Amino acid sequence: MLKNKLWIGIILSILLLVFSIPGFTAYYKYTQESGTNFYVGTDDKSDALEDTNEIRQILDDLGNLLGHSKRDDLYPKNGTTGGYLGRLNYGLDASKPAVPVINDLYLATDTVKIYRCFVAENWVQVYPGTIENNVIKTGDFIAGRIAKINNATGIIEMATNTDAQVSDAVTKAHAKNADTFLVFTNALSSDHTYSGEVDSQPVGENVVFGDLLYKDWAAGEWKKAKADAYATARATRIALESKADGQTCLMLVKGYIRDDSAFDFGAVPIFLNDDTAGTCDDTAPAESGDQIFMVGEAKSADILFFNPGQDVGEI
Repeated sequence: MLKNKLWIGIILSILLLVFSIPGFTAYYKYTQESGTNFYVGTDDKSDALEDTNEIRQILDDLGNLLGHSKRDDLYPKNGTTGGYLGRLNYGLDASKPAVPVINDLYLATDTVKIYRCFVAENWVQVYPGTIENNVIKTGDFIAGRIAKINNATGIIEMATNTDAQVSDAVTKAHAKNADTFLVFTNALSSDHTYSGEVDSQPVGENVVFGDLLYKDWAAGEWKKAKADAYATARATRIALESKADGQTCLMLVKGYIRDDSAFDFGAVPIFLNDDTAGTCDDTAPAESGDQIFMVGEAKSADILFFNPGQDVGEI
């Protein structure tokens, strides 16, 4: 009995000695299956036959086999004709690999973004937004500029507005039921300026800035008004630009207008002139048959508050 125990001890010692030698560690056995539903390449088989049974290596090998396996209707196929168990990486957004491999996934831990590589060496942000409609920006933006979306590319671009324009637009913001009044600027600082309600209509003759106009109903056009006849006396517009016969002209409906060369007021109110068409004066017409039509009040010698009435009185 003692002899048998001695032999068993010797055999166990030899086995322990063999398994303790590097390179002779036991490994798990890999057998390539056959059939149409399973396929692995030579590289996969060689990797599986490595001479170590460390848990890390076993998990790596199983992951590689699963990634390259082709099991119809169960597991993805090959990354081209079906889904693929891609490599999922995570970390800071700025730390994602610069040269990704097709099917790589990257989850940013410092943002809500998720990226995938569809084309070698190129990340595509798949969240937030869809791949097709993902909106991105191009170039560096300048503070204060308005952003615009390029309809053809879907890319956000910087608009060409200036900081002053943005500030001006914000200043003119209008709140419903709070800013419903309109303030006309009455301190016009330079010649040929205006402030108020405007209109655009066709003219029936050549006109210049400051001409008072009446509506010729038969022709459907505006012409220079004159107080020597009732038909031409209702001057309810003032030309704000020079236009030729048949052209559309910007006109003042109500508000302030400055004309240093045409206006020379010394009193109020201001009346349509009966001598020169398109002009006004602080003296009312006085000849028989002339029409009395008040067009507004003088704010200064060269600024008129244009506020035409509706009544016409004949002398």
